[in-house]
Amino acid sequence: MTAGTVLARGVCEHGAACHDGTESAAASAPANARAWLLLEHNGPWPHDAAEAELPGPLRALAGRAGELGVRLQLIRRPGRQRRPAAGSVTAAPAPSVLAGWTAGASPWLRRGDGTGAGQLATELPGLAEGRVPAFGVPVTEPLFLVCTHGRRDVCCARLGGPLARNLARRHPGQVWETTHVGGHRFAANLVLLPHGLYYGPVAGASAEAAIAAYARGEVAPDRYRGRAGQPQQAQAADHARMRAGASRSVSSLA
Repeated sequence: MTAGTVLARGVCEHGAACHDGTESAAASAPANARAWLLLEHNGPWPHDAAEAELPGPLRALAGRAGELGVRLQLIRRPGRQRRPAAGSVTAAPAPSVLAGWTAGASPWLRRGDGTGAGQLATELPGLAEGRVPAFGVPVTEPLFLVCTHGRRDVCCARLGGPLARNLARRHPGQVWETTHVGGHRFAANLVLLPHGLYYGPVAGASAEAAIAAYARGEVAPDRYRGRAGQPQQAQAADHARMRAGASRSVSSLA
């Protein structure tokens, strides 16, 4: 089946109908994703993020993250990526590197760049257990990840790309395109950090509703998939509780 055929039929690569909201996405966030490593890499993105052609220090960092169970995401700014012109003497800026923890009452994110990859590599065992590294500086505003990983599923690129670009215009500096976040049949997928709140399928209005609720310290139940790092049973319990009219506060999540 060609990509054109998939797009014409509006069907994910695995053959199931996607992104129409008819299948419940509740309790579908990855339960084992508590520690996160985000590496800026404009591409190309392979099927598996760990196989990307990264500079040596970042490649070693990504490999170590995989050994320790730290979730690896490749990220890039929304829109067409410009490459340096041939013969340009302007050095490209060091790629951004973010480390985070999404579980518990006090999740966090820290941001540095590729020049600190060696330092962060020594701190990854602590990160895998939720300890805040010395690497980088604290991130003081939420970050929004939109899966646009077309190599994993064309729905993610077709639906996630426009969503990422639209959100970037409204929330400059806070939006990143990212590789597979899990559940591509729920494309477009949105992840709100540092709490790791998963939403999908979302479009403009539903994505903005999720972001606005997060700014208020709340969860928007509609299209809420769950919180990364929570067991599926806890995610399901939170979803049922909010649907029953209980508190929607982010702080009330398990």
